[in-house]
Amino acid sequence: MDSSRSAQIAVIQFLSTEGEHASQIYCRMKEVNGEQCLVQCTVYRLCQRYEARRVNIKDLPRSAQPHVVTNCATISAVDELIRQKRRITTREIAVELSINKGKVHRIIHKKLGYGKVCAEWVPKHLSENQKTARMGVCLTQQFLHRSHPFPSKRCGISASMSMAIIYSCTVPHEL
Repeated sequence: MDSSRSAQIAVIQFLSTEGEHASQIYCRMKEVNGEQCLVQCTVYRLCQRYEARRVNIKDLPRSAQPHVVTNCATISAVDELIRQKRRITTREIAVELSINKGKVHRIIHKKLGYGKVCAEWVPKHLSENQKTARMGVCLTQQFLHRSHPFPSKRCGISASMSMAIIYSCTVPHEL
């Protein structure tokens, strides 16, 4: 027997119009269709509809297409807003584009691959040019540090995803 959803709905309609109870219909369908049978609550709901004289077994027409937020236009709009203002928040983007804040968060992190560093959106992965520039700054500072050591100061390099930060601090005298 064809165990597709539409065939099962037609069987439910037929047995319901014959006056069979919903629990009996479910038991009979479970015997015939096994694992592919509609769930019990669906069978009960359909029986209630047919008892209320709704006889159309096809889905009712929808008012419109499903609301799709994560499309190419939205992703590029979010990317453009972030590039214009790196300190923009997800809430501001959601208000600007009239979409859900959770969707904005998903687009930023999963689709665009951005993360927040020091309250600014930056790419999680550096491009090859950014890696080369960062390596150049670090090597230059390392060379300067080795050629001109400061005995009274401790120097170092801290690198984040977006920039290399050179810092120095004075070492307190030992007592």
